[in-house]
Amino acid sequence: MEKMKNSAKRVAAVLTAAMVILLFLGGGGGHLTSCSKKQVAADDDRVVVNYTTFSVGTHLSAPIEREVFKRFNDKYGTEIRLVVEELPSDSAYNDKMKVLVVSGGLPDVVDGKDGLRDILIQSGNAVDLRPYLDSDPDFRDVVLGEDMLAANTMPDGGVYSAHWMCQLAGYFYNKEMFSKAGISPAKTWDEWFSNCDKLLAAGFVPLSLMTGENSWTTNLILGAMIASQSPDAEKMMNTKYPATYQTPEVIAALEWMQRCLQKYATADALGALYANAANNFMMEQAAIISNGSWMIADFSNPEKTAPGFADKVGFAMFPGDGVMKGYAEGFSIVKSTPEKQDAAFKFIKEYSSRESQLDRIRLTGDLPLASDIVITDEIRRDNPLLAAAADAAINAKYAYPNLSVTAYASVIDAFGRYYPELAAGTLTPAQMAAKLDEAAALNR
Repeated sequence: MEKMKNSAKRVAAVLTAAMVILLFLGGGGGHLTSCSKKQVAADDDRVVVNYTTFSVGTHLSAPIEREVFKRFNDKYGTEIRLVVEELPSDSAYNDKMKVLVVSGGLPDVVDGKDGLRDILIQSGNAVDLRPYLDSDPDFRDVVLGEDMLAANTMPDGGVYSAHWMCQLAGYFYNKEMFSKAGISPAKTWDEWFSNCDKLLAAGFVPLSLMTGENSWTTNLILGAMIASQSPDAEKMMNTKYPATYQTPEVIAALEWMQRCLQKYATADALGALYANAANNFMMEQAAIISNGSWMIADFSNPEKTAPGFADKVGFAMFPGDGVMKGYAEGFSIVKSTPEKQDAAFKFIKEYSSRESQLDRIRLTGDLPLASDIVITDEIRRDNPLLAAAADAAINAKYAYPNLSVTAYASVIDAFGRYYPELAAGTLTPAQMAAKLDEAAALNR
């Protein structure tokens, strides 16, 4: 109990500092909209559910959220008023939620990404969803499924968040660039680096990496570099809050990543956001980007790519036939009145429903959770990249969840902080592994 209190105090101290910095900089704003225009005079009689989102503008999930909001308001608009605040990016979202943990005013539903769920739990703000899930066995067992729930079950047996899709990632590659370089997807890491050298020789930048935000495209590859080396390393990558990052496999992977950042990445990789990395790949400024099936829809989006770009894209597993496969934290409910918590759970159910999962297949290429949703022959024919990802989920020889799920938020921040030093050579791979342990120790 004392350890938990100390951990909570450390979290509060870190968040208080973040709040002071952000308020000084003037951050934390957002655009508020009401998603229901019905009976404005009767708003006081409805339960208000506040929801903050970064899925705005050209974000992949923006059209899906619009469909969710419409269905939710059609079903519950006379009893629940959904109020949506829009923030411009993942990082703005994370920063504001951390501030609100300390200052108060959290929305009723929070995406627990990048350690936010753990902060909500440690600060006493997260609701255990288990009673809600147990009240609807179909939603719990069929729509969400055992694997997702197991991945989000905490040591105390509580389920403090629920996601709406299976995350699966390998890497996408530009088939024209690969053809001109005379290469095919690598089966080993030696071949991976050989491919990168051949792409350079053919005049192409090999990798679209980024170290800003949560170092997403970079850490997907780093995770594969670790997990592919041995069964113990794969087990470590599947362990929540591993005991140490100072292992031979992690240090070797950081050495490989150092090489990638120094020699094979785009010029803006250090400090770049996901949007920069995605744009570099889709504007054909790089041959490879590591990401999941949810990116597929972007390849045909005329606002983001040139006509015909989708036909140039292939999907591959990581060397050794591995994939990132897992379940992100998803949504948490913030403690409030029973009425607001009940209404918030209804929103989560709609967001994760079969209809929403089908929308994701159609609009983004996400892999569904629901066991009664099938990737049909028609879907396979219309979306071969999604079919390749679905097959990879079955045939992969190793798999691991993304580091943003298994690591403390402080560790994810440390990656972004120290990758530039690793790339500059002022920090060795072994020293960076030690820095990751130091970051993890802040939460132990």
